[in-house]
Amino acid sequence: MQFQMLQQHMEKINEHLEMLTQRQAELEISRNAVAEIGKTAVGNEILVPVADGIFLKANLLDNQKLIINVGADTTVEHSVDHVVGLLVKQQEEMIERIAEVEEIQVQLQSQVTAMYQEISQNEEKEMGKLAK
Repeated sequence: MQFQMLQQHMEKINEHLEMLTQRQAELEISRNAVAEIGKTAVGNEILVPVADGIFLKANLLDNQKLIINVGADTTVEHSVDHVVGLLVKQQEEMIERIAEVEEIQVQLQSQVTAMYQEISQNEEKEMGKLAK
């Protein structure tokens, strides 16, 4: 029963790790996109996301200031460099979380392996008793 619980916990840890890895990849995409906005000439036509997979054509009026939602329906204007810095910090935090989860994953795998070996040894002993 403990073995099954550990396996279920491992599955949840794997799902969590996958989600964190996906989030880190999204942060990388966002960081690159923000950096590219800073390099794009004012007046160029760009695609602005309206919803998932839906874009609007627009002309870039300012390539140095971005508006960030900071929560509670509040937005703040920041420079491209500042936003890139925020995204880098979030990426670093995400990498730390991934490392922590991977460490937990290794520990759980070690417990699962030890438990599996113990179960196998007990089964071998039982089979030996039955053979006598």
